[in-house]
Amino acid sequence: MTSAEQKEMAVKLVKALENPKPEEVGPMLTDDFEFQVMARMAGPTVFKKADMLGSFGRMLKKSFPNGLNMKIGTVICEGPHVAVQAESDTIVGNGKRYNNRYHFYVLFHGDQIAQCREYNDSNHAREVFAA
Repeated sequence: MTSAEQKEMAVKLVKALENPKPEEVGPMLTDDFEFQVMARMAGPTVFKKADMLGSFGRMLKKSFPNGLNMKIGTVICEGPHVAVQAESDTIVGNGKRYNNRYHFYVLFHGDQIAQCREYNDSNHAREVFAA
């Protein structure tokens, strides 16, 4: 897989967070895939492939009924590592505006994604969802 193809697939995974569709996301992920939210927050922060295709996707749709409206910024690839900068801008179920910034680290094993780590402004998320 070329660097350009890896970047394209990493962006596709990040964009899939807006409206997760198992039939689109599943083939991109290794069987031992892990998605980890790199924040110190209450609740689960590590999700396996089955979670991504099931409960995690349903939770995202419930939390963000209008989608995340993810805008992609810089994407860098070196070897099996891809970095994606992004920003969301939406209104969540409680009526508050959610405008977060992200860095996603995506690790490839061959032609599939083995790991995705999400770094975000966890204080903003806490203010919107828990305050």
